[in-house]
This record gives sequence, structure tokens and C-alpha cells, in this order.
Amino acid sequence: MKKEIKIRIHNYKKVEDNLTKLGAKFSEEIDVVDTYFKQPAGKVMKITQDDRGNFLVKLEAKDGGFEILKYTKIHDVKRRKKVLSEKFGVKCVIKKKRRFFDFGEYNININLIEDVGEFLIIEGENLDKEVITNKLKIENPEFVTISFDELVR
Repeated sequence: MKKEIKIRIHNYKKVEDNLTKLGAKFSEEIDVVDTYFKQPAGKVMKITQDDRGNFLVKLEAKDGGFEILKYTKIHDVKRRKKVLSEKFGVKCVIKKKRRFFDFGEYNININLIEDVGEFLIIEGENLDKEVITNKLKIENPEFVTISFDELVR
């Protein structure tokens, strides 16, 4: 099962320069609006709207990261948002830029979230925290083990 690990970063340009030196290839930047729905602790349900389409995303906290349970393209986003809003309630809406990099077997993206901060997310199979320190050469990473919706003030 695909997993993601995220860390807080404080200078995304410096992190991107490091990724490029390690062989990561920048692929694209997109604007994103995430609508988070109220869920029990450790579970995340959101609709992600970006340049590539609209997606229903479900995540579950596991081993200090998140397991990606569902990432499905949806077509009638207005209807789906209405149904989920009525069933669960909207927790928050987050606007961000995502910058994507290809790095071997891993997908890396940098999230620049309005009023929240800068974060690096790495996704892949058989992912553990040593990937951050050993393969990405990030010293003393500040691991984030909660969903972005929990960081909104």
C-alpha cells in the first residue's frame, strides 16, 4: 500500500536545490484547493481540486505517516461536496501550491500552504523515515504526523 511521510521545511528553495543535486527532476507546479471534511481522529477525507481535476482522497494515520486508502478522480464535484458536507460537515478549506519532483521510486512534492507553512511530502511503497535522512540527506527533519487540516488555526 502506498504511504506518505511529511516534514515541515523552512526554506523550500534550498530544499529544492538539494533535491535537484541528488537527481530529482522537477515536473510541475499546480494550485490546489483542499476541502477537508470532519472525520474521527487519525482519518482524513478531503476533496482536492487542482489543474489535473477533482479527487476524493482518504488517508489514515499509520506508523508516523499516512496510508493512502483512496485517491479517486471525481466528476460531479459540486454534488459530491454537497453530499459530504451534509453527511460530515466541512472542517476547513486549504489553499496551496504543490511543486512535484520525480525521484526514483518516490514521488516528492513540496506544499506551500497559505497561512500554515512549507512542507515536503514523499510518497511511495515500503516507505520509512530513513528515506528522508539517508536518501534525501535532510538532517534533523521535523516530521509532521498529523493532517494539514489539524495545523490550520
